[in-house]
Amino acid sequence: MQQNHFEIFGLPQTYEVDRQVLTKRYRELQQEFHPDRFAAKSEREQMLSMQYAAQINEANNTLKDPVARAQYLLQLAGIEIHPEQTTADGEFLMQQMILRERLEDVRDAGDPEAELEELGSDADELFRAQEQAFSASLGNQALDAASAALLKMQFLAKLRRQIDALEEELLD
Repeated sequence: MQQNHFEIFGLPQTYEVDRQVLTKRYRELQQEFHPDRFAAKSEREQMLSMQYAAQINEANNTLKDPVARAQYLLQLAGIEIHPEQTTADGEFLMQQMILRERLEDVRDAGDPEAELEELGSDADELFRAQEQAFSASLGNQALDAASAALLKMQFLAKLRRQIDALEEELLD
């Protein structure tokens, strides 16, 4: 029960995670430790299986989400980054303001769906760049740079959720 999320799944402790291996291992562990399999066991064994199943679920949810995985890796390195923290990078903040203005203007665009698709593509590209910066910084033990990249990833993930929400709204 004292394993970190990567150890639970037998994965290397890096930002890059093989999603297929994660999913396969998750299914195997869920089957192995599902509480129903322990119904005839002692109360202690039932409780332990429920705790481990919950830990497996938490580990899976953390590792499959890029921002949560990055936060977790920094946490393992002794650095806490909170979702409400912001970046001090002025150039990035200006870029975010421009992207948010574009998001606000989507409804008034001649082709809102095309504008939204382009904005989503731009946000995804920026997110991938920050993922690469995070991974490289973490690999070099440059934890301040990794933290800065994570803060930017948080901004971009929030923007992506807003883009997806607006897309849903426009499709309705």
